[in-house]
Amino acid sequence: MTYEEATLPTALVGPVERRVMRLGGALHGWTTADAVSAMLREHHYLGPLRRGVAWVSDAGCIVVARPTARGVPAHWLELSRWCLLGRKKNAGSTQWAQFVRDVRKQYPECTTIVSYSDPSAGHDGALYRACNWWWAPTWLRLRPPPSGNGSWRPGEVQAVKDRWVYALRKDAARSDVLVAKDDSVLKRMPWARYTEPGGADYRRWKALQTHNVR
Repeated sequence: MTYEEATLPTALVGPVERRVMRLGGALHGWTTADAVSAMLREHHYLGPLRRGVAWVSDAGCIVVARPTARGVPAHWLELSRWCLLGRKKNAGSTQWAQFVRDVRKQYPECTTIVSYSDPSAGHDGALYRACNWWWAPTWLRLRPPPSGNGSWRPGEVQAVKDRWVYALRKDAARSDVLVAKDDSVLKRMPWARYTEPGGADYRRWKALQTHNVR
């Protein structure tokens, strides 16, 4: 199935009506998550997924879906895959800027995009930070339990992820939703409290982790 042949879902946080178009020979626009499976299988360490919708450009693809985490509003979007092809300078920030323009038009009700990076896989959120995402740590990230983030398989413990948010529009409830639900930790580390603009202080957190490893 080609991108142009993909049948688009009728609703996510609103109808997705456009098919992928060719602009100057490059693919650009919305399609199904299934339509980018081959790209994700080859170029993304997590591989493909079947939920959500995909946005495609010549730089790769972005897949967004309804949030799965408890307490995250249903009218937000979760970035489930971000696949960047090649190593062209500023490709990530250019791709993201194009996507933001399109997602604001497609989902006018959506105020926020949330995503998660896995530090155990060597991901430190560099691309998020370069594209003006804000760090919004959960209490699990600030005080990881012995069981980590739970287990999907016997004997395999999931690492606690870093949570990142991108503000598409103003949202008076966003800070309350995202602040870590652990007053004792925030009393010890007030800089880890999510506030706007800017989110929590990721640089300070990173420096603390580096110090503790030594």
